[in-house]
Amino acid sequence: MTRPVLLMLLSRHPYAENSGRASMLRQRIAQAKLVFDTRLVVLGAPTGAAHDQGMTFIPLAKPLSVALNVMRLGAAPMQTWLYHSTATRLAVAQLAQESGAAAVYIDMLRLAPLAADIAPSCARIIDYDDLLSTRYAQSASGGYEVMGFLSRRVGPLAPLARAFARPILSAEAHRCERYERALRANADLVLFTSRVEAAAFGGGDPRVMGAPPLVPAHALPDQVGDKLIFLGNMRYGENIVMLRALIGAVKALEAAGEWPAGAVIDVVGDHAPELVLEADPGAFRFLGRIDDLGALRGAGVFLAPVLGGSGVKLKVLDGMALGCPVVATPKALEGLTARANRDLLIAPDPLRVLRTALALRARTGLKRMLAERGHAYVSNAHAPAIGERVAEAMLGAVKRRQETL
Repeated sequence: MTRPVLLMLLSRHPYAENSGRASMLRQRIAQAKLVFDTRLVVLGAPTGAAHDQGMTFIPLAKPLSVALNVMRLGAAPMQTWLYHSTATRLAVAQLAQESGAAAVYIDMLRLAPLAADIAPSCARIIDYDDLLSTRYAQSASGGYEVMGFLSRRVGPLAPLARAFARPILSAEAHRCERYERALRANADLVLFTSRVEAAAFGGGDPRVMGAPPLVPAHALPDQVGDKLIFLGNMRYGENIVMLRALIGAVKALEAAGEWPAGAVIDVVGDHAPELVLEADPGAFRFLGRIDDLGALRGAGVFLAPVLGGSGVKLKVLDGMALGCPVVATPKALEGLTARANRDLLIAPDPLRVLRTALALRARTGLKRMLAERGHAYVSNAHAPAIGERVAEAMLGAVKRRQETL
């Protein structure tokens, strides 16, 4: 039986990046392949490696198009300006027509304008990931470092963006909120990584679905170690803020004489060299990126001092899947259905997260109990089998669109 074609518009190379979003895209592709014949279209440049095979690459908008987008896409989120051009929009429509696509998958709001010329018979599946309006509103009020996107894409503009960050982010929050509502009205399926966020945004609308990250759980360890572990890509704004909060917390504990001799926080993930200089070398050990996270199974206590953002925090799920107890701020729990102080420990701020984690290291029985409960949560709520439901929902979007023709 011939499968319908799904044209997948992707904002990044899913197999060349190690980011959390790239990981989610790899999962979405695998889910789509259960029921669709997929066509992958990446907005960006090929890497020249073998994993480019089978993908179509379309370059980002040129500077002139970006300037024009300020006027023609002024009501849309700023991120759309860096991708849109008339030529790209027409190329996407042509790819959809030539492939006979029954549906188009749109990776995040920034790519939505590129689907404008695709035939109305083609179902729209929009993966919001999380609510940018919420993230930017929090950032505008809290001085949170969220300009990493501009830094990577248009480096020379980053200092200007940071200087005017608060008004920019406040205006962007309002633009995103309007855009999120408008896109939902024309979508056949809206996906969120957080079930909690999907329920709040959808209000019972069956077209809005929580499709959480799927995290295969490792076997539970026989015992849990006493390491302190902070995991994340330290080139990403949220993780930089968390790391700096931990650096500040360690300094406060050292000043109060409360930092235990020999205690070290293992920082796991890619990082800029200058971040190392900010931390006490006796209290922080930067391990860089680890290809196999299984090496951390049962290694100790995971720290998640989340201060901003929205959606699901993968560092919490990774810790649980590795059989490690997690100590986190309330913000880390917002996108999850895990239970506070049962599946993980919650402390109100980074300083108390660190104090709680230090005390937990010596509590062998409590560490084991938290590891088991967290492991059970991730094994049920984020099991790979859930991907089949996402695939069925995608196929259902096609059927709904066809019924309206």
